[in-house]
Amino acid sequence: MGGIGKNDVEKYLENNPQFAKEYFDRKLRVEALGDIFKVSPGDVKDGVSFKEMTKLEESHLLFELLMEIQDETTIMERTVHKVLKRMAQLLDADRCSMFLYRSRNGTPEVATRLLDVTPDSTYESSLIPPEREIFFPLDIGIAGWAAHTKKLYNIPDVKKF
Repeated sequence: MGGIGKNDVEKYLENNPQFAKEYFDRKLRVEALGDIFKVSPGDVKDGVSFKEMTKLEESHLLFELLMEIQDETTIMERTVHKVLKRMAQLLDADRCSMFLYRSRNGTPEVATRLLDVTPDSTYESSLIPPEREIFFPLDIGIAGWAAHTKKLYNIPDVKKF
């Protein structure tokens, strides 16, 4: 009974590029990251704070997001939602939202379609449909002021602001 040789494996991988991609995405990346950081890979658990994460888990999160961004079939809003979920987790934030600066009818404003994203929220629960989109001029609210001044603000308790 003959064995499978190196040439057979190479030919199979060349003729099945999708299989090769999926296999190496699933197997090699985690093993390679583990070797680099000298830790054993573990699943990233929801609710883990930034301080509790290992270097491998941090790298895995970032790598997962980068791969999703590069995927042409991914809806960008889903990727942004995933980024906001992870940011809320890493920053130990109550919630995150992303406001975009735009100009409509010559009036500058900020608008969002993803609002109140928490580490446990679903994409569907955070998505604001176009007909219910939230927007306001730059001179209103924290997000408007941040867009107007082009500076970052960390408000520990927005209820006291």
